[in-house]
Amino acid sequence: MEHNLTQKEILHILSLMGEKILRCGGEANRAEDTVNRIGKAYGMEQVHVFAIASSIIITIEDEDKEILTQTRRIQRTSTDLDKLDKLNALSREICQNCLPYDEVMAKIAEIDHGKIYPPVVKMFAYATISGSFSVFFGGGWKEGIVGFLVGAMLYFVIRILNYLQAPPFFTNVGGAAATVIFIKLFTFLCASLDVSAITIGVLMNLVPGVLLTNCIRDFVATDYSAGTSKIMETLLVAAAIALGVGVSILWR
Repeated sequence: MEHNLTQKEILHILSLMGEKILRCGGEANRAEDTVNRIGKAYGMEQVHVFAIASSIIITIEDEDKEILTQTRRIQRTSTDLDKLDKLNALSREICQNCLPYDEVMAKIAEIDHGKIYPPVVKMFAYATISGSFSVFFGGGWKEGIVGFLVGAMLYFVIRILNYLQAPPFFTNVGGAAATVIFIKLFTFLCASLDVSAITIGVLMNLVPGVLLTNCIRDFVATDYSAGTSKIMETLLVAAAIALGVGVSILWR
């Protein structure tokens, strides 16, 4: 389809879409494929993309052999599958209709400022996950209740650390340490609690499941550099959780 976008506008759309996908938890292969498809839809002769969890580099070449390159650094990421689904839908719409630049920017802004779950819903999700896994890992109804309460407390700890813009490593260390400390406080009220079941159940909120899944998908797609970086990030999260638990166990 015909369009009147300049090469700079096309490159801006590509880099912004790739960055948004990586920021909300999409795998590197998905970001690269999306950028390639959009670039081809806008008539670019060549589109070269290299994406890892922390960076994306895009080079495009038009029919006049003019080449432009842009690099974007990805500072912080999160898991937002709803936003990722909307970005995928937008990318398909762009490929089908070659949307004007202003319309694409408006739709991206709409996705960025879309409806998000209120804190009380997120807190309830943390609590429900914690309570459910506490029972799943061998606990009883008491462990389920304590896991539910500690999970709600963990949400507020994570929220405070994110507000203070703590690095992800220290956020996981602080969350894991706070979990064990809260559970220890509950053991003063009920000494017969299965501490291990509650601890594992609550810590499931910190386990990087999506990150590990994306790592495997990147390896399957033969994107070994992105997969390796995600493996290292996964191991770092695991080390942070272990460090937080270990430090808090020593607390008396």
